[in-house]
Amino acid sequence: LIALRSFTRDELKRMLQSIKSDKILILDKTLTGPLGLVAEMAMLKRLGAGQIYHLEIPVTAESKDIIFLVRPTIRNMNCVADQVHKDKKQKIQRKYVLYLTPRPTTVCTQTLQDRGVLGSVAVKTLHFGFIPVDADVLSLENERIWREVFLQGDISGLWDIARSLIRLQLFFGVIPNIYAKGEQSNTVVKLMKRMREEADPEMFDPSLCEISECVILDRTTDIVTPLMTQMTYEGIIDELLGVKNSCISVDASIKEGKPNRKGTTLVALNSADTLYKEIRDFHYRALGHWLHTKAGEVRKRYNEVKKSQIVKAGSDTSIGQMKDVVKKLKTASAEHNYLQTHSNLAHHLHEKVKRLTFDQKIDKEMAMIGSSDNVEDYVEAQIAKTKTFSKAARLLALMTHTRYIPAKRYSFFVNEIIQSFGYDYFFSMQNLEKVGVIGEVRNRYNHPWPTTRKRLSLHSESVDIKKPSDISYVYAGYAPLSARLVEHASNGNWIKIRDVLDSLPGSTVETTQPVGTKSKSPIMVGERKGDERRPTTLVVFVGGVTYAEISAIRKLGEIKGRNYIVATTHFTNGDKLINSLLEENMKKA
Repeated sequence: LIALRSFTRDELKRMLQSIKSDKILILDKTLTGPLGLVAEMAMLKRLGAGQIYHLEIPVTAESKDIIFLVRPTIRNMNCVADQVHKDKKQKIQRKYVLYLTPRPTTVCTQTLQDRGVLGSVAVKTLHFGFIPVDADVLSLENERIWREVFLQGDISGLWDIARSLIRLQLFFGVIPNIYAKGEQSNTVVKLMKRMREEADPEMFDPSLCEISECVILDRTTDIVTPLMTQMTYEGIIDELLGVKNSCISVDASIKEGKPNRKGTTLVALNSADTLYKEIRDFHYRALGHWLHTKAGEVRKRYNEVKKSQIVKAGSDTSIGQMKDVVKKLKTASAEHNYLQTHSNLAHHLHEKVKRLTFDQKIDKEMAMIGSSDNVEDYVEAQIAKTKTFSKAARLLALMTHTRYIPAKRYSFFVNEIIQSFGYDYFFSMQNLEKVGVIGEVRNRYNHPWPTTRKRLSLHSESVDIKKPSDISYVYAGYAPLSARLVEHASNGNWIKIRDVLDSLPGSTVETTQPVGTKSKSPIMVGERKGDERRPTTLVVFVGGVTYAEISAIRKLGEIKGRNYIVATTHFTNGDKLINSLLEENMKKA
């Protein structure tokens, strides 16, 4: 995936070098985070972007050309036009280059024309595609796709996914086997095949076949999973603090362990933090003992280096030996800093969990997905108690997806939510119903969940959280439906669960792509030194993935002896999924 990051960086360089003189870079605010995953601010400045502004802030500096990098929305086009008109009014002469990502649209061009600035702006395309977020995770970092595609019916986001998959195949070879579940995933497959047919065949290296199959899933195929509370360390950080572009914003006192320290600071969450890479997929309740043990090991290692004979020898020590000691001290110091950060963060999360009725919530969620126990009284009480719409709607959604609720009772719960949070939320509830996040099952005997749960082994009564042997540990006993679908697809036996697939929303696709006569056998996929010819499966989520699902898929790879790469439009959880479907005036409220 390093090649993919390098390609995107090169595209950025070409963009910034399109104007040779000193320039101002104006960014869509939603692109700041994704851009940071690809290039450092220092690199942008080295390439001549001396000043960087957000689009909403009018630029007052004179005699500098402007490069805009924005998403193709009408609002953004109006901001661009406002800047051009402002400069003309002040008689400032500039060159304007507008880069739209993922691509320009007819509406954007028309808006610029209607505002009378199309002739003044050079419109170009910059397609980021999938951005490597971690060693095994790719993301478009575009949460708007969930709302635009599934609610508004705007499929331009699917074009972005298809083109990104084509780019992946340019680097890693044509993917021979494609599995897709859901209407949007089916559309992605059709677009991808059409793009490949229209492309020059010589663009694809017939000797490459790094990925044996691609599994593409609509988020609406498995709504239950994001509605559940994530129980991994990475997942619970997202649930309680919110992860954005692989970072979280926390009080400086939490990171540094100094109660009097004021302000906030960013903590990066990726594999560069070696300790985090080791613990991110742990069940969060198994974390405390592990961190305690690790602290003892780090302290011991640090003291051993400091007390080593080489350090004591002083002037008698060679330069080479001292370099080795300094390197070991730096490593031990970095380990200590990482350990301090995650110990403080874990303690902070534990304190937040203690203040919540967390255990009861988990018990009720497990009752919903694994039994026929009465949970309606609990849901009704929580709707009355909770202060946030997303929490109430999340519980109702989980209940309706896992058990039959009579029509009158369903209407009662919907009315309870509207009365608790205000009639302004009526249209937001309609949005949730339209997408299928909340919905009424009309026939008691046709509810698909009991059969799906049993056929795919989604529920486990007992889970070993310290040494898990199954993926169900990531949700306290619930194995993500999406991960089970991936498991069956990578085993090549979707046909064995055809009845389950037919009961889930959307069409099912199993297809192949010709890979050329020189390509490796799919069995040889992923062959690298020390990799023992492990096959590689690409899993694509259209509409977002949870961090716990990624942990489950990593565990699946460990159990099955496969490599998995997860690609997604963005990262989600139950609250984010619901909040992104609110009416615009509700988001501002």
